[in-house]
Amino acid sequence: MPTYLYKAINSRGRVSSGAMPAPDEATLEQKLKDSGLWLTESSIPSGEATTAKAKRRDRRRYKLKGGKGRRELIDFCTLMAFQIRSGIPQLSALEVVRQDCKNEIFQEVIADLRRQIESGFCLNEAMAKYPGVFSVHFLSIVKAGEASSKLPEAFDDLREYLEWLERVIADLRQATTYPAIVLGVILLFMIFLFTFVIPVFSNLLTKLNIPQPLPTRIVFAIGAFAQSTWWLWIPLLLAPVLTVTVGKRYSPRIAYAIDVAKLRLPVFGELNLMLALSRFAHNLSILYRSGVPILSALELCQRGLIGNKVIERAVGNIEAEVKVGNSIGDSMHKQPVFSALLVRMVAMGESSGNLDSALDNVSAYYSEIIPRRIKRVFSILEPAMMLFLIFMVGGVALAIYLPIISMMGAIH
Repeated sequence: MPTYLYKAINSRGRVSSGAMPAPDEATLEQKLKDSGLWLTESSIPSGEATTAKAKRRDRRRYKLKGGKGRRELIDFCTLMAFQIRSGIPQLSALEVVRQDCKNEIFQEVIADLRRQIESGFCLNEAMAKYPGVFSVHFLSIVKAGEASSKLPEAFDDLREYLEWLERVIADLRQATTYPAIVLGVILLFMIFLFTFVIPVFSNLLTKLNIPQPLPTRIVFAIGAFAQSTWWLWIPLLLAPVLTVTVGKRYSPRIAYAIDVAKLRLPVFGELNLMLALSRFAHNLSILYRSGVPILSALELCQRGLIGNKVIERAVGNIEAEVKVGNSIGDSMHKQPVFSALLVRMVAMGESSGNLDSALDNVSAYYSEIIPRRIKRVFSILEPAMMLFLIFMVGGVALAIYLPIISMMGAIH
């Protein structure tokens, strides 16, 4: 904690100066005010200022990602909700969570949260210093829970959201693992076939001066082209991957174009739309139920909570219309990306005063239908890939055997 050099004035107008440790200038001002002094100037010695900046940079290196990080946050929310509801103070609750935690990085984060709360910070203010651990969505719900004295309910909502996200990701991973393996095997097999097998047969049949039918010439030409231009295929295969990963991160236009393409895919477009709408309904419901104002909730949903820039832009248009007095249902009706079910349920929820319940019903519907749709899509994709593999192997085998059969006929 830095030590501030300050100058202050009391009720009689006398100026006094001194040094006082405080986490920030606002806390210093409050401490002096409690002592009957009003802050006029404050500064941190250069050495301590550098140390404070280094600490802020260090906090940004703490990150929780993937399934393990999500699991840590689920356990954190579960324990905090139970303890605070039972009347245990925040500092004691955080200490219990720290002792129960197995992740060393998260242990350090929780220990620092305790230190900051002891210094006078609120829980959401302490969490905000770890953007790699606690998302904006997480902080907003905790802040709303603290402001409304419903912190246990806020942690319950966060736990349910993280568990829902875990289920959706698990369903996607389970459905895509087998097709991804089959697709990878097909790709490796094609590379091996056209790089090593076909050139050998091409040279052999050329030396024997065997007449080659049209299918054989086509397959051998593809093999020769692939073998002579192999160096070109590596950057061509890497370019889409780099565009999606790097370009999406640093260019908003590329990110928007990729998300537009996702929604226009023949089979997967509808599935991507359903996933994005489900995340929107789930997040807006949690934020609204936690006490976050509707405009702030709509603004927060545009910060990566939906997972699609097209839907986020549509939510931005809704926010702009709500600001001028339009209802959410009417504003949503003007955006073609939202399904009729979602628009209808939001309009009913607004009119009845149960917007969060209406959004929960939409989210529950999508949570039930998305896994079935995923299984249906990939149940069609798996035999299609197997048929493609059979077609490739059969076509190459036919191209190789046709000249051999013609040669055997000529011999007879």
